[in-house]
Amino acid sequence: MDERSAFICLNLISGVGPLKAERLISYFGSAAKIFRQSMQTLLSVDGIGRKLAAAIAKGPQDCNPQEEDLLAVQAGVKIITRVCPEYPQLLLNIPDPPLVLYVRGQLDVLQKGNSTVAVVGSRRPTNYGVGMASSLSTSAAAARWVVISGLALGIDSAAHRATLEANGQTIAVLGSGLARLYPQENIELARTICEKGAVISEFPMNYPPDRRSFPMRNRIISGMSSGTIVVEAGLKSGTLITANQALEQGRTVFAVPGRADFPHSRACHSLIRDGAVLIESFADVLEEFNNTSLFDLSIKDKNHASNDKKSDSLAPQGLQLTETEEKILMFLSQGDAAVDTIVEELGTGVGMVFATLIEMETKRLVKPLPGKRYTALKTLR
Repeated sequence: MDERSAFICLNLISGVGPLKAERLISYFGSAAKIFRQSMQTLLSVDGIGRKLAAAIAKGPQDCNPQEEDLLAVQAGVKIITRVCPEYPQLLLNIPDPPLVLYVRGQLDVLQKGNSTVAVVGSRRPTNYGVGMASSLSTSAAAARWVVISGLALGIDSAAHRATLEANGQTIAVLGSGLARLYPQENIELARTICEKGAVISEFPMNYPPDRRSFPMRNRIISGMSSGTIVVEAGLKSGTLITANQALEQGRTVFAVPGRADFPHSRACHSLIRDGAVLIESFADVLEEFNNTSLFDLSIKDKNHASNDKKSDSLAPQGLQLTETEEKILMFLSQGDAAVDTIVEELGTGVGMVFATLIEMETKRLVKPLPGKRYTALKTLR
């Protein structure tokens, strides 16, 4: 059995898990060597009891990596393991990285490194929560960041959909096998995600969702992300598990404040009290990572063309504005407006408008509102 097949086989054996697998690999030198050992030798590894040793010893007979590979191929799914170059490097840095990832969609989206952010929250959000998740995800997509979430109803779905509508890339991490997609209501959303992003799982193809699988799924969401944004969650929600896992993994946690008297605000407010970064827009995320130059240079150059002298005299508080920024600020000084309305007013592409709005957020010139609307924070003199 080769190393890749050995990883798949280990992942198919109930009770092994990433931590015990790592212990076995460290002890014997490779995943493939594990299946060459006798049951008695396996028992010498700390934490490996008789029942699990017996299951591992019988693994090559009871588990069939080739059959699992065939099932994946038939479903258009690629199986990558820790030894594959496509495996996300950021995920390898967590204490218990998955042995295997089942991926349907674009493999390149797994290699976005530090330009990844998780957006998670309640399955029963308010309109405010949905609006904030959508606004943050739209802005992240405009900044060329990959949005990662769990495909659940509520905030997760809003984040995925807003990213796709903004022509961005998103990754959905499942708490079930890809052949047992959950929730069923999001099958069409999952198919759309695969066109530009990916749907992934660490569980075998036919693994059903259960109470254990979702907390395991959550550590992947946070582990693949530079930071985790929490939008509305109760104090006992799975979202809080994701935030705590992000902290344990050494990742930044962001929280969106809500109404003080609303139960779904409590997790966010608790996180903020404990040191999470309070955010009102994606510009706050960019500022935290000191990363405000994430746009295509050709877009920025086009915006800046032949306007430097003019910008000096018109910009509030001495800020230097591009022609597009001036037009947007002038338009928003009449009142807040939807992105589509701004695009229509300027007569330019939606991509350029989104990119410009994000840059204006970092300059504290505009602020996003629910419903993909923007308002001016400063006006031209």
